[in-house]
Amino acid sequence: MAQQTPLYIVASPQPRVGKTLLARLLIEFFRSTERPTVAYDLNPRDPALAGRFPYLVTTVDIADTRGQMVLFDRLLSSEPHTTVVDLGYSPFDQFFAVMAEIDFVREARRQAIEPIVLFVADSAPTTANTYLALRQRLGATFVPVHNESVSVMFSKKEYPATHADCAMIRIPRLSPIVRGVIDRPSFTFASYLHEQRETPTEIHEWVGTVFAEFRELELRLLLGKLKSALDSRPPATAREPRRAPQR
Repeated sequence: MAQQTPLYIVASPQPRVGKTLLARLLIEFFRSTERPTVAYDLNPRDPALAGRFPYLVTTVDIADTRGQMVLFDRLLSSEPHTTVVDLGYSPFDQFFAVMAEIDFVREARRQAIEPIVLFVADSAPTTANTYLALRQRLGATFVPVHNESVSVMFSKKEYPATHADCAMIRIPRLSPIVRGVIDRPSFTFASYLHEQRETPTEIHEWVGTVFAEFRELELRLLLGKLKSALDSRPPATAREPRRAPQR
């Protein structure tokens, strides 16, 4: 079984639900394991993610055909690196329309790339309907995300994962003071965790919880792929019993 390179698409049809924060955490998680990572910020008017990682994140405007071609060609690059896409509120519909039109998921998997949509859930019925429609339309791996700072109550049944290996990711709520700290333009999780190693804080516990969620997701996806590969193997042909030599 060929090893697949993950492509994480952080998405929601709603604004201000923590998509960029989730993309930041993913990038910091992959960098902490020294994994080759690239990212794309699809918020050309307010490229907050690119502002955090100017040497790692590329800003792309997909409002026109040229921008769409540039982005999707790069996403299908054969280079073995983990990719994170921060899909903004404005280009949400356009991105998934193009993704469906060019049958992107099929082509990506042909090139050993696995698109994984981290979809931030909320209590709005339109969000749940959009989630179900996209999941059925695209055939990609969809993983619901519960950001407790945005939505406290919603029906998890309305956000079924693609399969059991993609259980919902939980992003715990942060206190307002701490949230103000991590939202500072100069703040990075890597620097903070390195400088405050001997004095654990709420941020340490929070980042540890989120990173554990990411590790568990990766493990579940890997085990799911192994199980799928084993289930698809043809049954072994029964060997004929040896005959005793004739005298």
